[in-house]
Amino acid sequence: MAYVRKKKVKGGEYYQLVQSRRVNGNPRQMVLLHLGRYPTVDAALKEWPSEIKRLRRLADKKRRDVQAFRAPVDSAEQPSWYRNIINQADNLSKEAEDLEAKHGRLREFRDQGVE
Repeated sequence: MAYVRKKKVKGGEYYQLVQSRRVNGNPRQMVLLHLGRYPTVDAALKEWPSEIKRLRRLADKKRRDVQAFRAPVDSAEQPSWYRNIINQADNLSKEAEDLEAKHGRLREFRDQGVE
């Protein structure tokens, strides 16, 4: 049976979708998915799509902004600040992809009846 548990980390509250199991006769919880700051599966399913869009928009904006500077194509000749902005955009895109994958997994759990 899966349920949402609250964890306190450095003064913040975070939520995890966990499943209880018995291992060698002792109860253990296996984290199925981290929900972040969303206390319910429904809240995460509702809010994650807008968060994915926000991350993608921000990554695209950083790429457009940095292209306006027309730095050299050869990465060895690019200034470090330019490479840093490109890396930030790449990290935002990766974060959006990861969140989209989590959203898909959460939908699958929901389809299996996890609340």
